[in-house]
Amino acid sequence: MASSPESSLLAHVGAYLRDHDLLDAGQCVVVGISGGVDSMVLAAVLQRLGYRVRATHVNYGLRGAESDADEDVVRAWCGAQQPPIPVRVVRCDPEAKAADERLSLQEAARQQRYAFMAQCAAEEDTNRVAVGHHRGDQAETLLLNLFRGSGVEGLAGMAPRRPLQDDPPIDLVRPLLTASRSAIEAYAQAQGLPWRTDASNRAIKYDRNTIRHRILPVIEAHFEGASARIARTADLVRAYRTATVEPALETYFNRCATATDAGGVLDTAALRALPAVWRRRVLLEALARWMAGAPYQAAFAEEIEALLAAQVGRRVEVPSGTIWRERGALRFVNHAEPALAQPRSVPFGEEVALPHGTLRVERVEEPPESLGAEAPDTVYADAHAVQGPLAVRTWQNGDRFQPLGMTHTKKISDFLTDEQVPPHRRQGVLVLQDRERIVWVVGHRLAHPVRIRPDTAAVLRMHFEPAAGTG
Repeated sequence: MASSPESSLLAHVGAYLRDHDLLDAGQCVVVGISGGVDSMVLAAVLQRLGYRVRATHVNYGLRGAESDADEDVVRAWCGAQQPPIPVRVVRCDPEAKAADERLSLQEAARQQRYAFMAQCAAEEDTNRVAVGHHRGDQAETLLLNLFRGSGVEGLAGMAPRRPLQDDPPIDLVRPLLTASRSAIEAYAQAQGLPWRTDASNRAIKYDRNTIRHRILPVIEAHFEGASARIARTADLVRAYRTATVEPALETYFNRCATATDAGGVLDTAALRALPAVWRRRVLLEALARWMAGAPYQAAFAEEIEALLAAQVGRRVEVPSGTIWRERGALRFVNHAEPALAQPRSVPFGEEVALPHGTLRVERVEEPPESLGAEAPDTVYADAHAVQGPLAVRTWQNGDRFQPLGMTHTKKISDFLTDEQVPPHRRQGVLVLQDRERIVWVVGHRLAHPVRIRPDTAAVLRMHFEPAAGTG
């Protein structure tokens, strides 16, 4: 006797969850429900299998009344379940995000959707978020990546489970990834599930829709069952990558890489010794680990690779940081030193909190016996040589001062170069100024005109305590 659509899909998904360790028995799971058939079936199946489902829905408002109708269907269905499924809804503006961050509309919406789901998971105290990608989506993903020239990672398609957020740790799971669209629709019809069809899913202006509605139908007409075999290929490539590519990559990466608080460093000699294909793969891995949000593309890896032949001080900028060419290294700085463009007042005897650390200037009875005995973050100056109130800011192009021991002024940019301050550290260097001049390049050198003299009658002690991770 043939099994029903309901029992077949339930058995298939249950086995897939167990085989890939996607969910623990009875676990709470946040499910993204758009109102489409895939996500509606996902929520229904997981609840039938005994999981505690918590629904999320994002209303992007891109289709006016149609978007609101999607939300209404999700709310009504969740409320009618036994027990009712709690549902959280958020309204987002992906168009504004896309414009502000130079993203495609689809990528902006995806980021907003996953961020909301992760937030809800954290609030529900669960570490699982589930989405309704199925076998057809997997075939489309592999083809899309193939046409874009992806490497083995792209040809592996979507993983059954991947990290979505690190703190707190939350994983994204795809329980329907090997289920066919026909099986999903058969389940929805047999169960009488409502669903909505988004007309934009047929818009050929999107690459994925072109593959779905133009390319795959032609392939299926000539090679019946091709979509299932393409999805199967993604599974095989992923298994191959896990068994061979990932261990090799870890070995090569560890030869070159050293993690830092702000990112990491790749040794240029070790990089040059790698075959070109692995060198670029190590650069991509560094981006993935140290530069969240950076373009994960071969063309960008080639741009960074060009730094190997560049002069010290050259850099490549990304929205989340900078890659610097240093002597013998490429340094990945995930977040630049915080800027302090507007001067901040520094009252005598008060501790001034800054993004970079804390600064304190106070009068003392006398300097130490040896002025060079303390660390460079502490200096002593002649109080009578300091003119008026003090203020602190980040140095700017064109700033000059007279370094201690010199008879002439010098550009701070040249001073930092001479002092061999790494390029990635220069941007956040602070200067302390009085009414007339810079009196201290903080943490580096006192200005000569305010030095302690034999006839100094009043002494200022200047001390800077760097914030963790900025020193």
